[in-house]
Amino acid sequence: MNNILSDVFALTYEPAPNLLVGRWLHDVADRSLLPPQEELLKAALHHNRCRFWLLDMQTQSEFSPLLLEWLGAMLTQQVVTVLGSPVFVACVAAEHHRVEIESMTTETLLRQQARHEFYPYFFDNEADARTWLATSQTYEYHPPRR
Repeated sequence: MNNILSDVFALTYEPAPNLLVGRWLHDVADRSLLPPQEELLKAALHHNRCRFWLLDMQTQSEFSPLLLEWLGAMLTQQVVTVLGSPVFVACVAAEHHRVEIESMTTETLLRQQARHEFYPYFFDNEADARTWLATSQTYEYHPPRR
């Protein structure tokens, strides 16, 4: 699967590491930044409830607070309820995003999401993100609650 979901965002499934990989294709304005949640969930369901996502946002010149709102809304969409748990999301950001990523707002979001077994974390390179996602696949799977 190699889908270009918009002129901004592409999604690929890699079966060997069991990853959904989303990439922003170029720098975009805030409102264009958010990938379509429904498409991500549909792809995850299609690929055996894939709970391991890599989102590459290195093309973005600025870190948008909207990304944090979007990650928070993912819980509102009940990702864990749909896919099961835990769900791991590795966000690969550019080094110049570090200040925003290490902010209290981001830390608060990460702690809130972890309580629901939804784990978004930020990395400054794809290799470390992939290693974390590979290691995370050893955690016991819990089916969606009915």
